[in-house]
Amino acid sequence: MIEKIPCLYCQTENTVDSETTGYLTDPVPVCCHCGMALPKAHPSSRFYKTRVFLWAFVFIALFCLLMIIYLPR
Repeated sequence: MIEKIPCLYCQTENTVDSETTGYLTDPVPVCCHCGMALPKAHPSSRFYKTRVFLWAFVFIALFCLLMIIYLPR
């Protein structure tokens, strides 16, 4: 999937194909403006935010379920 992420150094938007980009198989993607390497998991990345949200949601749901069972009625 193609996504746009900003460079950490110059804040220029870069288009990256996240399905084919990897450190072991492909060269590291670089910024089109300054030439610095782009991080694999950028904090502004949509996929990074989705992953963090999913783990937080699962943790909160499990905590609520345990509190429902544990606390007396």
